[in-house]
Amino acid sequence: MTASRTTDRPVVVGVDGSATARSAARWAARDAALLRSEIEMIASANLSADDPHVLEQHGIDPLRTRCERALAETRRVVEDSTDAPEPLKITTRVVDDAPITALLEASEHARMLVLGNRGHMAGHRVALGSVTTAVAEHCRCPLTVVRDSASRWPRASVVVGTDGSPGGRRAVDAAFAAAAVREVPVTVVHAWCDTEVVDMSVPCTMSEWPSHRGRAGAWLDDELAGVRRVYPQVAVRHAVTRDRPARALLDHAQAAQLLVVGARGRGGFADLRLGSTTLAVLRAARCPVMVVPHDR
Repeated sequence: MTASRTTDRPVVVGVDGSATARSAARWAARDAALLRSEIEMIASANLSADDPHVLEQHGIDPLRTRCERALAETRRVVEDSTDAPEPLKITTRVVDDAPITALLEASEHARMLVLGNRGHMAGHRVALGSVTTAVAEHCRCPLTVVRDSASRWPRASVVVGTDGSPGGRRAVDAAFAAAAVREVPVTVVHAWCDTEVVDMSVPCTMSEWPSHRGRAGAWLDDELAGVRRVYPQVAVRHAVTRDRPARALLDHAQAAQLLVVGARGRGGFADLRLGSTTLAVLRAARCPVMVVPHDR
């Protein structure tokens, strides 16, 4: 694959020494190689980032040393995981701020922020770590959350959900851009159910579904007309389904390399930074999930 453009904004990766952070770094390396962007890796040596009992005994120096070691190990993972024709430019830094503060500050200048779905402090049954959740709610650039399982990278499609909201349209734009640079198709999911109907004055019952499906398909064609003109090379598959949005997205993303969602869709309240559908797919999706902020 050949990168279509170069960007001077880096891909920022949060590093804490966990397996998921290393998976996130590998994903970020592939993405950075495609877009010829730099990688910036950040580790926090803040007191809140570690066990206070260990810090009482050993102080902050061992924590800073562990951060430096984690960054060095992750850097080796990144360098070994890409076969880009040109070496990636990688910078690493240990910060004194708490992880959430440092990552949100970095998101102001990043092209993308990449995190593992849970850090080294989270148990195996935790689907989404507290740091990742907080960053997803307030991130100023697109955030991609990566699990420690192997992702389908080379030819799998990009999946995106849209509901006609501004957030949904931004997610569609990001999904088409990602698919174009990866030279893969896009599957656009538009989901209806009895209580979540877009641009309809009445709920859609099962008996009414066939006629509503046709109207939904026509609406989706119109909704995608502009982005298809921008990315004519991207093959598109429509998926209009009578289901709850999160369940429909998770179903179609089972064989995807990336799932793209807006931070908040049409159904979200104005004071909520992260919608229920977005939070549900972040917790359950097996592939990487990109969250596109609603105000950027």
